[in-house]
Amino acid sequence: MTSRERIRCAINHKEPDRVPVDIAGTNVTGIHVAEYIELIRYLGLDAEPAKVYDPFQFLARPDDIVRRVLRTDVIELENFIEKRWGCRNENWKFWDSGNGYRVLVPGDFSPVRNGDYWDIPDRSGKPIGRMPYGGLYFERVCETGTTDDLTENLMSPEDYYRSIPLYTDEELKILERRAKLLYENTDYSIHGNINNLKLFTAGLIAGQTISNWLCLLLIDEDYCYSILEAAAERAIENIRLYLEAVGKYIDTMLLSTSDYGSQNGEFFSPEIFRKLYMPNIKKVNDFVHANSSVKTMYHSCGSIANIIEYMVEAGVDILNPIQLSCRNMDARELKAKYGDRLVFWGGGVDTQTVMQHGTPEEVRAQVRERIEIFAPGGGFVFAPVHNLQYGVPIENIMAMLDELQKHSY
Repeated sequence: MTSRERIRCAINHKEPDRVPVDIAGTNVTGIHVAEYIELIRYLGLDAEPAKVYDPFQFLARPDDIVRRVLRTDVIELENFIEKRWGCRNENWKFWDSGNGYRVLVPGDFSPVRNGDYWDIPDRSGKPIGRMPYGGLYFERVCETGTTDDLTENLMSPEDYYRSIPLYTDEELKILERRAKLLYENTDYSIHGNINNLKLFTAGLIAGQTISNWLCLLLIDEDYCYSILEAAAERAIENIRLYLEAVGKYIDTMLLSTSDYGSQNGEFFSPEIFRKLYMPNIKKVNDFVHANSSVKTMYHSCGSIANIIEYMVEAGVDILNPIQLSCRNMDARELKAKYGDRLVFWGGGVDTQTVMQHGTPEEVRAQVRERIEIFAPGGGFVFAPVHNLQYGVPIENIMAMLDELQKHSY
């Protein structure tokens, strides 16, 4: 099977010729650029200079020779304009953050040195992102706010709807051209990642801080529903444009990166999710399914066992990253309950514990165990639990790859 055939088989709940793999294939299964450089050095590969295509998570765009080493079956259809800082992925230039790694960044990614920090300013010069000099990531600079005026000056659903930009003709033409090139010149399964959705974000939504949004979910359900409905309606407009441009080329599409869980449970009541979120998620998924054969992917870290059924009822096809180190997230129970209704894209090896802190033997054992649990019957794409971060021992990455090499159905 080709990579594309393998992924298509798995996401339709059939067993392909081997376990399909996604390592560094999307921006929720990626690799930090510093870790990527260390991997290249370890392998002695003659790869191109590392490109940071996602300057929020500082993820590397893998060279094709590295993709082959990683055995990944997936390639991301990158957006022309990166969604966090608004950088256009063109006119690449070298940049050194001070941590010893010289990398390529988009031409309009221009942090400003401010004492011990790098700042990313908005148009007025106010910092919206900040990273210590020599650090690894930029963090959003957010207003903390108070709950004293929680229900005052709320953004209206209409204003929130208008605040979410639509794809431009320029972006759509670039996406269509890139998708066609990937489809005709590679055998990878192409993964779509839609920009400009602001879809069902648990916090930082409609001008609210996370804490204020969580409070509003308790005291003003009607308002919160109206905001989530506005997000869904605008999302459908963007998805229509996106599918018209690239729908015939892609197999999967990431629609939300909202985290609904902490280490020990959901951020809010599952009943709130059922009443407010689920109907609007369903509207979006129904539109995708009615207008394409693309499978919808939703990413949520944390313990979300009590809302997975609602996600399935809302038409979610694929769940990522399957954070099994969290409470109630048992691999065997999840497979038994949802294995024929939900694709598990992740859960392959835990990046919070074993991958970062375990031995190569422990990594091998967990890779074997997770494949034995999730792979039968299809519906599984092996991926680490979220991005490979800087500091993961390269020997552990090699142990993971070697174990994958040995395994077949």
